[in-house]
Amino acid sequence: MSQLQQLANIQPLPQKAAPAPSQAANTFLARLIHLAVAALGADTPEKAGSIIVNRIHTLVKTDRAILVPTKGKKRIFCVSGDLDVSKGQDHPYTEAVHEIRNLFGKDEEPRIVTQESIPDEMNAPNARKVLDSVGGTSVLWMPLFMAGNQHSGFSLWLERWNNRPWNPEELKLLSHASMFFGHALSDPRAKREDAESKKKKWWKKLLSFPIFLLILSLIPMRARISTPIEIIPDRPHYVFAPFDGIMEELEVQPGEYVRKGDLLFRYDTRVPEKQLEEARRGVAVARAELARLEGAGYDDKDARAKIPVQKLEVERAQAEVTFLQNQLELSEVRAGADGVVILDDPDSLIGAPLQTGQLVLRVADPKRTKLRMMVPATDAGTFEVGNHVSARVDSNPWQTFPARVKWIGFEVALSTEASKQKSSPIPSIVTEAEWIGNPPVIPGQLGRANIFGKETILGLVWFRRPLARWRDRFGKLGI
Repeated sequence: MSQLQQLANIQPLPQKAAPAPSQAANTFLARLIHLAVAALGADTPEKAGSIIVNRIHTLVKTDRAILVPTKGKKRIFCVSGDLDVSKGQDHPYTEAVHEIRNLFGKDEEPRIVTQESIPDEMNAPNARKVLDSVGGTSVLWMPLFMAGNQHSGFSLWLERWNNRPWNPEELKLLSHASMFFGHALSDPRAKREDAESKKKKWWKKLLSFPIFLLILSLIPMRARISTPIEIIPDRPHYVFAPFDGIMEELEVQPGEYVRKGDLLFRYDTRVPEKQLEEARRGVAVARAELARLEGAGYDDKDARAKIPVQKLEVERAQAEVTFLQNQLELSEVRAGADGVVILDDPDSLIGAPLQTGQLVLRVADPKRTKLRMMVPATDAGTFEVGNHVSARVDSNPWQTFPARVKWIGFEVALSTEASKQKSSPIPSIVTEAEWIGNPPVIPGQLGRANIFGKETILGLVWFRRPLARWRDRFGKLGI
């Protein structure tokens, strides 16, 4: 039979005959002083508790006494008979104690617990079974307080079997005794020992923290770089100036959707038209001269010799006319693809001189975009083409869009984002990524992205940049 079963089936303690009524008060006082001195003189709360539960029968008649902590996981602190309950905190009897503790643990007044005192709606099968055993058990639940109405953290569980009741006089006497028991269980020496134990545990935790940090830093993971992003068009149609001239009129606005063949802008054609008119007159003059030379060539040897040269002059003049006509045809520039017009400052173009090959605007498909990232140069070697990217745009910061690194630049540029340590821009490398899927984003949006780079360990992710800064500082000091 286990010790908890012995606890549940323990036989009543032998009871002494009740003293005469005239001697009851003095006898109780003497026994209380004797018990209080013994409990207060105990070295530990465990010894004080054992003294209380094993000698409480000298004050009042009880068949079993238990000291119950009102907080924590431990349900029975000690029990009369000095039974070891450390290995049986889940026994049905301790479950019954726990159920009563949940019901009356916060009460400040003693409670007599019987079958009738437990509410019908309360789920306490173990407590009901205990109260129904040994011919009917009556439990006195006695909270133990100290001076100043401060709870000691313990309560007494006193049992009487065979339906023997508790009278008000006994409750009054035990209420006076509870203050001595509360102080005995809250002995300052025990508190000091507990504080020293906690201090030792604190030092152990402090010493174990570097070991824990070292083990944690060795956890394998992928390097992660956070960088600002911009959504830009993917493979837009670039519109360049076809020849030198002045833009007369811009027919579109930024963000306007155009179709292939729509007019974008036109040149000022007054100068080309004047040049074309002069070139046509030059053709007429060259042809007239050629006709004269051909007519005189029958008799004039010199005229006959000039005919081939004049034919070349006619061809040159005609080529100039053709060139100027082509320019006039190109004076109206049209879109070469469907898409949205991308243009920074339309007002600065009207009336501005354009040079041949100058980029004027772009026409891009708004559904076809990519990511442009400015990765700090210090992080350039931690990722490669094909690595996964998780992007968030500022317009929808709660949703992430997957992408992969498409190409990595070589030249270092200054990012518009300033570092936390300095107000100057961060030296960065331009990197682009392509979407995985078709996210609902449009060109021009900004946000941030995480690039998941090469395999590394958590310690390098945490301390790589601080170590690099310390290396730079020591390097400046010549260390």
